[in-house]
Amino acid sequence: MLLRFGARNFCSFKDWMEIDLTFNSKVSKELRSGEGYARVMCLKGANSSGKTSALKVLAFLSSVGAHSFNLKPDEELAIDTFFDCKEQSEFFVDFRIGQIEYSYELTATTKSIVSEKLFKKDKRKTLVLYRNGTKIEKNTLFDPKKDVTVRGNASLISTAKQYEIPEIDDIYSFFNKITTNVCYVGMRHELMDYNVLSALYSESEDVFNFAKSKIIQFDPGISDIRISSYTNDKNEKIYFPIFTHGHTNGSGTLLHHAQSSGTKALYLYFFLFFVTLKSGGILILDEFDINLHQDILPHLVSMFDDQNINDKGAQLIFSTHNTDVIDFMGKYRTYLFNKENGASYCYRLDELPANLIRNDRPISALYKAGKIGGVPKV
Repeated sequence: MLLRFGARNFCSFKDWMEIDLTFNSKVSKELRSGEGYARVMCLKGANSSGKTSALKVLAFLSSVGAHSFNLKPDEELAIDTFFDCKEQSEFFVDFRIGQIEYSYELTATTKSIVSEKLFKKDKRKTLVLYRNGTKIEKNTLFDPKKDVTVRGNASLISTAKQYEIPEIDDIYSFFNKITTNVCYVGMRHELMDYNVLSALYSESEDVFNFAKSKIIQFDPGISDIRISSYTNDKNEKIYFPIFTHGHTNGSGTLLHHAQSSGTKALYLYFFLFFVTLKSGGILILDEFDINLHQDILPHLVSMFDDQNINDKGAQLIFSTHNTDVIDFMGKYRTYLFNKENGASYCYRLDELPANLIRNDRPISALYKAGKIGGVPKV
């Protein structure tokens, strides 16, 4: 489970930015669910305030932790410093696997990883891995006799996975189970090819039935969905969905391109939801509410709160321009982003004075009035 993450000198963050998903004893038992952390976190703010940059931090850490070994030896790391600042960028992420808490710290430039540290906290916090440049300075996690060669642009975690070191598997899995629609250049509008997505649906009846039932629930005009296919002139099998709609003269079928933007979005989201919920992973969605009615958003978010559905502790972090959802999320699960002199900063709403935001009053009215920040100056 993800506990907190942050960075400095990265994208629009000059100084340290931190997103904390942990709860203290002031948070209600219903919200904590005995876990002490948020399964869902909302990022809100004006355009260009830093929401996407914050999501990029976790996307970058996932990419480096799980996939950097796949980079070419001379390939650069996907880092944009604050207005091309020449200083190194710094990152951290705290997470829990079972009862053990880990802290991962990374210092890097576009050219290489400068240092990499992994702390393990059971009864006390202990440094178990330390990589300085391309030299492993400390290693108590796996057999030090393993002859591991670290490349400048590849993380020790990603490298150890390639060396098939079993002690790294759970840590690698944490980074590998982060799914996001954010990349180096921002939000990816086409996260997955619909042929690939439909092929995946056709291979898993459980996933497809889950998505179909949910889409029908939110789009009453659809009565059924099925996956069909054909073979093209390159002898490739192409998969596509067919939607059955009811109308005054009975029913008819329409292909994917004829569906509403909202239905197209749900067709993708419910696949990502199912995979994330079943794996206990982390789903990061930038501008989650695009093409969706504002009343649907709380229902989608609540799937991660439902322990009957989310029995593996999966988490969802999303940005949105939907203001009403703040009242649903509450002050403990909402971060607001602002920007001054080109630099972004953020705060969780429970960091504001207690007399400003009360549990028994809507937050959205305060937000719209500009009393708690995070709104555009128009």
